Order: sequence, then C-alpha cells, then structure tokens
Amino acid sequence: MNMPVSVRKLFVGGIIGVSVLLALACGDADGEVYVLDSAISPVLTPDQVSNTADIPTATPHKITTVVETAAEDSTPDATDGAIEVAVDAKIGQTPNGDAAPEAVRRKPIQEFTAAEIVSEQEKHFADLYEQAVQSVVFIRVGTTQGQGSGSGFVWDTDGHVVTNYHVIQGAKSVLVKFSNGREYTADVVAFDPDADLAVIKLNDVQHNLAKITIGNSHDLRPGELAIAIGNPFGEEFTMTTGIVSAVSRTIRSGFSSYSIPEVVQTDAAINPGNSGGPLLDMNGTVIGVNTQIRSDSRQNSGVGFAVPVDLVKRVIPSLIQDGFHTYSLMGISGTEVNISLRNNAMLPNEIVGAYITSVTNGGPADLAGLRGDTSPLGLGNYDGDIIVSVNSIPIKSMNDLIAYLALNTVAGEDIVVGIYRDGREISILITLGSRPSAA
Repeated sequence: MNMPVSVRKLFVGGIIGVSVLLALACGDADGEVYVLDSAISPVLTPDQVSNTADIPTATPHKITTVVETAAEDSTPDATDGAIEVAVDAKIGQTPNGDAAPEAVRRKPIQEFTAAEIVSEQEKHFADLYEQAVQSVVFIRVGTTQGQGSGSGFVWDTDGHVVTNYHVIQGAKSVLVKFSNGREYTADVVAFDPDADLAVIKLNDVQHNLAKITIGNSHDLRPGELAIAIGNPFGEEFTMTTGIVSAVSRTIRSGFSSYSIPEVVQTDAAINPGNSGGPLLDMNGTVIGVNTQIRSDSRQNSGVGFAVPVDLVKRVIPSLIQDGFHTYSLMGISGTEVNISLRNNAMLPNEIVGAYITSVTNGGPADLAGLRGDTSPLGLGNYDGDIIVSVNSIPIKSMNDLIAYLALNTVAGEDIVVGIYRDGREISILITLGSRPSAA
C-alpha cells in the first residue's frame, strides 16, 4: 500500500519509538541496553501491552551507542557531547557502515601567512647554525711550502676532529680555532687518501667539546635541503644553503687511483676553505664532508661534492683505532654497459651491469675464474664477463659495484657474484682481498 512520505515517516518513527521503549525495559542489571531481534513489532493495543505473552520472543542484541562528553563535565549537552543510538530502519538488523554514527571532533586548520612561514624558516636556520657551529672548527696548517686553511668538525669528546686529507697534507703544524674564540694546537692522527679523509686530535682542550650529530647518506634524495658550514677563503664560520643536487656520484679523490663512491652533489656554495667542513641536512645532522668543487676558476660554480657520511662512518673509526682503513678488493677494471658495448657484444637489452675490461693477475677475481676482455691494446673483443649482481643485490653499473664493495664489504669476506657469460647467468664465489695502502 502506498502512503504519503510524511505519513510513512510518522509511522516508522512511532514504531522505532515503541521499540526503543521496549529495549529500555529489557535492559540488564548492569545498565546494558538490548533490542529484540525480530521484524518490526506490531502496534500493541492496551490489552496486548498488559499481556507480555503476546510480545514476540527474540534474541536480544546490544544497541550500538557512541558517547562523547566534555573533559570537565560528564553531563552531555548539545555542544560538548552527545549520546547517540544507532537504530536501523528495520529493528533487529545489524547497523551497516552508513548507519553507524561516528563522533568526530576535528581540529581547526591553522593557517599561516607567507611572512610567518619565512619567519619560522629564518628562526630554524639561525637555531641550527648556533647549535652546529659549536662543533665546527677553522684549521690553519703550516707546511714547508707555506700556509693553508680549511675546515673540520668535532667527531667525539676525546678531541678527535674530522677534516679532508688534502687540508692537512704535508702539515708541519696544525692550529684549530672554535667559534667561541678558543684555539688549540693539534696533531695528525691518521689519514685516508682514497676517501680524502683525515683525523687530527686537539691538545690540552680547555672547554667542553660538542660533538656533531652524525646522520645517514644512503637515503638522501635530490631536492632535500643541504647546509654547509665552514671557512671559505678564510672567512670564519660561514653558513651557506642549497639543496642536494644529485646522489650516487663517483669521483676521484685526486690522491690515489681509486674513486670515492656515493658522493653527494650540492649547489650550496662551497669554496676553498670549506674543505673538510660538514654538509648538513635540515635537522643539522652530517650527511657528508665537503671535499671538492667543479670549477675552472677554483670558485663556486654551483657544483660541489661531499664525501658521503656512510663512508665516513666506516673510515674514521678505523683511522682512530688502527691508524689506517682497509678496503676490500676484487681485482678488476671495468666500465658501464652502455649502448655501444651492448651493440658490439650483441647483448640482450635487459642486461645491465659492470663490464670487466681486465682482471688483475693473481687477484681475487682471477683466482675465482672471472674473465676480462681478451683483446690486446684495448681494441675490444667484447668477451669479458658482466657483473650483474653481488650477494643477490642488482648491480647496474661500475659505480654501483664500487659503492657496494666500499660500503658493504670487508677484506677477506666471501661474496657471491652474479655473472652474465656466454648468453647465460652464473654465480661465482669470490673471497675478497684488500687494497694496497695509499698512505
């Protein structure tokens, strides 16, 4: 039977009201509220109300309730809280997702003006500088050829300071100055030309040293904030800002035949005198040690490089404890699988990795049976092995291989190398050797 909407709403509302009253009458001793599990109950006459035997028997279910009250007043009112009972159109059915109410109190969105945002950024940079500069030092070095200067930072409270090898190279005297005006002499502890890193130690320290916070570099992404603090051109304790321009660069240290892996590139202004100083992230933790710039005029051109802190964390403890750092060695020379090599070697398009151009006689790779290109004078027979993985980690280039060996392996360790040879992939076990010392 069709009935007007208003009449139907009134009818259903009456039924719900009667059902809720019945539910309240059926509450248990603990105050839990139940509703009869049945179809819509018929409207009862006065006689039927007095005769409970006429009420359909059903299994009780709890009514879903949501209670929200003010923190200081347990009595709900129209603004501070509410008690809601979720009742479906058909009494006894389980409320669906749309019927179950949610008591949600949303926090107002706070809006900031452009001036307020800039002001907070300025305050953050100023606070970061004041904190980090306590750990940064100005280094003056005397050599047989004259004087030079650079930067460094406090590694620990024992007085060890990290800087670049080229800052203290050939040093006859080392003078270290802090931003608070304190000055100390220092001795060279050890250095690693392969990574262009060095450790010096302060003498007779008269104030509390604040060691800098060391971060990570493996998860850096281009676009993240980069901050350099150092002493460019002898201008003490200068801060410059920029971004991480690129990651996973490989550059030569300039002091050995080996390369520095996973170098951080930044456009934060780095100039002579910044060498050895920290490159920081937005939280003031070290992500690298500023080491080189790319420029024809030896001045900043927006391309600076920093030794990744993940490598620093491996090298510096070794220098302090042992006086040297030992790198693992595979004993190969190689190059990237580029389009020219791919075409000449007739490789499948999906093959990428490090192509072995030569193998050191008697080295770890040679002893394990890896093959280099057999052509004389570098003409190219394109029959060398291609390293496609190490310990099941994909290797996409020679740079990937250099980085993996430097950051994840030690001399004497056994590794499993995935090789593409003669149209198929094979696995070869190699026991790594150690690099000859460059010190």
